[in-house]
Amino acid sequence: HEELIVSSTLNMNLELLDPFRNSFPEVIEETLEEGIATVCKFNRRGTLLATGLLDGRVVIWDFDTRSIAITFKGHVHPVTAVSWSRNGRKLLSSSTDWTVIIFDVLSGNIEHTAKFESAVLDAQMHPRNSELFLAVSFGDSPALLNASTGEKKQLIVSEDAEMKKTGVTPSAKSKTNYTGTAAAFNKDGSRIFMGNSKGMITIFDTETLEILNTIRVPGSAQVRAILFSRRGKEFLVNSADRIIRVFQGEGVKWSVSREFQDPVNRMLWKKSTFSSDSDYVIGGSAQKSSHSIYIWNRDEGHLIKTLEGPKEAITDLEWHPIRPVIVSVSVPGVVYIWASNYTENWSAFAPNFKELEENVEYVEREDEFDIIEEEEIVKKRKVDQSEEVDVTSIKKIASFSSDDEEIVKKRKVDQSEEVDVTSIKKIASFSSDDE
Repeated sequence: HEELIVSSTLNMNLELLDPFRNSFPEVIEETLEEGIATVCKFNRRGTLLATGLLDGRVVIWDFDTRSIAITFKGHVHPVTAVSWSRNGRKLLSSSTDWTVIIFDVLSGNIEHTAKFESAVLDAQMHPRNSELFLAVSFGDSPALLNASTGEKKQLIVSEDAEMKKTGVTPSAKSKTNYTGTAAAFNKDGSRIFMGNSKGMITIFDTETLEILNTIRVPGSAQVRAILFSRRGKEFLVNSADRIIRVFQGEGVKWSVSREFQDPVNRMLWKKSTFSSDSDYVIGGSAQKSSHSIYIWNRDEGHLIKTLEGPKEAITDLEWHPIRPVIVSVSVPGVVYIWASNYTENWSAFAPNFKELEENVEYVEREDEFDIIEEEEIVKKRKVDQSEEVDVTSIKKIASFSSDDEEIVKKRKVDQSEEVDVTSIKKIASFSSDDE
């Protein structure tokens, strides 16, 4: 029943969105304040927002009511990353206290705690399997961990392996291991993309950790972050050369499609991400006295708008999974909610409603205030109530459906139809008139 209510509510909310409104936010609508926030992350449906705090707590906000739903306590140092499971029932958090914790969202209990040898800078839960997660710790290569078995596998790339994948013959002295600086799962979690300080992105198979391919980032600058879009057909790379690059492709073959930067100030980007429909790319400035968010059109590559906030540096940035809403976190720990600038349109509430610029004398209709008998009123009510309302079926929301799942369903439908290969149809052009 809860899933039915949530699905129907989301359907109604999606239908109420104005298709002619700007598809990107413009002004600060509201702020969320609880402790000093450092990072934030939406769940898959955008109904909950998780924020990690400087004191080690993790706070989950109900994004519709802007109220605190639950608070988790497990870390003793600042939280560096939060990540949701696909169904939203588990939440992963990493911290500079060298630990990664998986919480049960409903009960608030700690399900698993993983200890590392240094501060954990980033962590991400597997998109399909909530028992697997990636962790990037300071001074060490990213690791793939299994929460149920406790197994830990390091993602190590040698110079020999990179040279072989790029078509260069390795020398006898090339035995250096490159330390990964960023790692991320692809959309379905079948591949792991790891970037290093030499500007190389290595693609691993998640099950075997076999190296499938190596991509060289133009400029060979350090890879600071890798992030995939919701549909999985592109990913962006935030590099140390102050350029955000978008890669497009599939499988193990990817190439740069767009590059985004500030050609005037040449600023470094603290965080970059895609919009919910992947039409826009946003970047948060890393300047200490600026809260600037740049919005680019991904296809055309030009800058659309720059959002200027208070004179506070940005620590994290997120785009809502459905709505044109951006959430940014500042150094003082305030969470800012950016939304579109709404204008009141009262005529949208009733088809016969008219907005008047000045007072007008009203002329009533001849039968407007006539007394109607009760029998006629009852008859009209019965006619209106005769239609059956479907409250059981659940319509599929396109925003939450995966492209690959749609392809599989279409194949099943196409394969279910029987094809007649035995009967021979007569071709009219080959038949004689006398026959």
